[in-house]
Amino acid sequence: MTLPYLDGVRAQPDNLRRSAQAVRAALAGPAGAQAAAASRWGSLLAFGMGASAHAAAAFAAVLRADGLPATSASAADLHDGMPQGLAAAFLGISQSGRSRETVEALAAVPAGPAARLALTNHPDSPLGALVDTVVPLGCAEDTAVSTLSYTATLQALGLLAERISGHARTDWDRLPNLAAEVLDTDIEPLAAALADAGCVDVVASGVRLATAGAVSLLLREAAHLPTAGFTTREYLHGPLETAGPGQTALLFGTAREVPLALDLARYGAHVVLVTDSRDEPPTQDNLLVVRLPRLAGLGGCVLDILPVQLAAHALARRAGRPIELRHMPADTKL
Repeated sequence: MTLPYLDGVRAQPDNLRRSAQAVRAALAGPAGAQAAAASRWGSLLAFGMGASAHAAAAFAAVLRADGLPATSASAADLHDGMPQGLAAAFLGISQSGRSRETVEALAAVPAGPAARLALTNHPDSPLGALVDTVVPLGCAEDTAVSTLSYTATLQALGLLAERISGHARTDWDRLPNLAAEVLDTDIEPLAAALADAGCVDVVASGVRLATAGAVSLLLREAAHLPTAGFTTREYLHGPLETAGPGQTALLFGTAREVPLALDLARYGAHVVLVTDSRDEPPTQDNLLVVRLPRLAGLGGCVLDILPVQLAAHALARRAGRPIELRHMPADTKL
């Protein structure tokens, strides 16, 4: 059973509080100690499918920023096996614990001293049965298109990263109230900016790699809007050549994304810049600036996607289309 989409989106502040309590309790015990010890053995590889893979990219970026060797991958990229020595610790991420590719990738970790960890809402799932350490997500029932579990996963990975590195980056206690604040804002300008888009380029960098990928996926799944996700620096190396009238770009960030947004708008593209910058927002024809509260690290990624979740609902409603997964093949879940 799944929650109605808008009910799930609106329920995220309470869900974040509930999930944080469960994750903190786990990390205060043996699971936290084992996760921290595993990271000291060498590099960590985090992976998942769909939104979980995008969250994994941000998790690895946070650890690298703290000087720890960490990488991420789509579990689909690991389908052909895991060579010995690829990493010292492996983290599989799956809300259901039944994503076939994630389970099979973790099962393929070579026998030996490598640590196997999982973040899942269902510790008794096939994924949980494979690992040495499970961090329970503690998330409520999700919507058909992932909303609550994605933001809870970002928060859980942020808390896990802090437990591994010993460096606190985010004031997690503020997150639920800030999420409620964002969910209470007027979303109509963003929805209107996306309503007539033929395709949307979604661009972000750093820890917001999660945002670029997850927003692209959400708009496809919930609004049936074609999208393409890019890291900011990759976007500068060719993909922006399509910029011009009729193109739409959705940018997240405070650094290179700001002048890029202005350039794209000057080229005639319709541009939305979602930013937590405290500087005066840029003004330019064809440019909409969406301001968010500032929260460091993966907490900021949680806030990034909330207005897009609301906009996706508005777009689906305008089209008279229910938000559901129509084409999920049976062989994606165990």
